[in-house]
Amino acid sequence: MSGIVGIYYLNQEPIDRENIGQMLDILAHRGPDGADIWCEGSVGLGHRMLWTTPESLLEKLPLVNHSKNLVITADARIDNREELIVALELNDRPAEKITDSQLILAAYEKWGEQCPEKLLGDFAFAIWDKHKQILFCARDHVGVKPFYYYHQSGQGFIFASEIKALFCLPFVPKRLNEVRMADYVALMMEDKVITTYDEILRLPPAHTMVVSQSGIELNCYWSLDPNRELILDSDEAYAEAFRDIFTEAVRCRLRSAFAIGSHLSGGLDSSSITCVARKLLAETGDAQLHSFSNIFDKVTECDERPFINAVLEQGGLIPHYVHADQFGPLSDVDEIWEYEDEALLG
Repeated sequence: MSGIVGIYYLNQEPIDRENIGQMLDILAHRGPDGADIWCEGSVGLGHRMLWTTPESLLEKLPLVNHSKNLVITADARIDNREELIVALELNDRPAEKITDSQLILAAYEKWGEQCPEKLLGDFAFAIWDKHKQILFCARDHVGVKPFYYYHQSGQGFIFASEIKALFCLPFVPKRLNEVRMADYVALMMEDKVITTYDEILRLPPAHTMVVSQSGIELNCYWSLDPNRELILDSDEAYAEAFRDIFTEAVRCRLRSAFAIGSHLSGGLDSSSITCVARKLLAETGDAQLHSFSNIFDKVTECDERPFINAVLEQGGLIPHYVHADQFGPLSDVDEIWEYEDEALLG
């Protein structure tokens, strides 16, 4: 959960480095492990760092490429690293020395605006292409990482991981979006672009955006195909195929510079993930997996400890419990509002 910000003045007004710094200050909670700024002419990018993976300890963002014509800021965890390192011909150096932002930048150099199609993971990033004079932005397939922006035609484009950072700039309007308010009342939250505020938009999941003097161009790079069929020989073959994909999905997300934890509610989803993660960590000889479970001593009909214990009894886990019936839906509402920029559905 790092934080990214950026400004591109389409009217060629020079960037005030202090504005980028103010935006980063607002996002300090997203990145306690460092902050940096890159500015050149009418473009400025900023980054707040949160270390998570071993490679993130080496990250220096914003990152400028060797020819100095590309600059990236990214909130990203790339999961198909091995595949990309081979495809990008980077296997002449240790994989652990290659950061995720270096992979994204190399992917952009090789595949251009189609590069997000090759990436697997959670990401939101922006690349300033000095040669083309464009700002290329992208968001992951299902929108795990946030990306908000404000665009004033012919004047400027501003983006950030959170809406509140955009309001650091006095010309960004702060008007409620009545259509969005109606969506909340009607429980119809289908629009992936609009926000609680007029003219503050979000880059939709699985989309790229090119910002230039000509305006903004949005493109969808991926969508689910409801008509696609997978034809295998037997039920056992389907089960085996799912098991392989599921195991790989867990494996490639276990990279961490720190101890690893797993939510264990007692349901099928969290129990399956926890069991696979435990098995994979045991195979590599890594430390035990921490599990985190909500338990209910007073509201026993909500308590799923029999299912939680069924997983714990197999060993290999360090359990942690949250006594959830001691908390109500409004227990931490003041703290929640410090981080939420939009209305909440309860």
